[in-house]
Amino acid sequence: MLFHEGSNSFLEEVVDFDSAKYVVLPIPMEITTSYLKGTRFAPKSIIDASRSLENYNQELDYEIRGKVFTTNEIEIPPDTEKALETIKTTVSDVLASGKFPILIGGEHLLTYGASGAFDQDVLFVIFDAHADFKDAVYGVPLNHASDSRLVNGRNGVVLVGVRSLSLEEKKEIESRGLAILYMDQIRKQESKDSLARKISGRKVYISVDMDVFDPSIAPGVGTPQPNGLLYTDMIEYMFIIIKNSEIVGMDVTEVKPEPDNKATEVLAAKIITDVISLNEKKYE
Repeated sequence: MLFHEGSNSFLEEVVDFDSAKYVVLPIPMEITTSYLKGTRFAPKSIIDASRSLENYNQELDYEIRGKVFTTNEIEIPPDTEKALETIKTTVSDVLASGKFPILIGGEHLLTYGASGAFDQDVLFVIFDAHADFKDAVYGVPLNHASDSRLVNGRNGVVLVGVRSLSLEEKKEIESRGLAILYMDQIRKQESKDSLARKISGRKVYISVDMDVFDPSIAPGVGTPQPNGLLYTDMIEYMFIIIKNSEIVGMDVTEVKPEPDNKATEVLAAKIITDVISLNEKKYE
């Protein structure tokens, strides 16, 4: 696939595709959302918000420059299976080019689409308020509330920040022996040490559903849940992941833009810039 620079570039920086290391893929997918609508508008809103950020990270003493290429919005078919295949093919093309894909969306089901582009040994660390382990929603197996279950059909999964799930989901997760860090465990040192051991030496894909954050700092999501992560929690976990593993891709999903409050989009863009900075500093 020939990638074209989008009219809106992340961090307002025009970068040549060949020289870039990271490729931002705007995925305006909104097919199976079941509560608040609007995730299809998230990619543009996140990119717009990124332009309010500085390229320089003072805490890491690192400046992102010349490393991030932004494509045009990916055209997503209205049919779910075709949409997932489009995402898989697009991510596969990015990987074949030797680049690091960063998907921004868009409903969380896009993570399942992306997963098909990676080898089975890649571990998916998924930050989410919800377990997303439902067998089906309204009889539909391919949906945003089943995303983690679908990914786990092929890849290993670690769930972080969960505080909303059904008893059936809990039993299924336990029967599969999956690692899950519930929200009430997040700030415990043993939880951080456990994740570090789980991912040590692995290839890892990071998925961030923005409702993992507390609604006080990320109100613009499709399915908000009280008592979520703060940004300091997220960065601490990102540091653990990047220090102990090789990250190979990421996504930031489930932003639902609000007309008068862009804090969620700014937060989403900040996660991306900080992950890039952390990852680049690792290899300096």
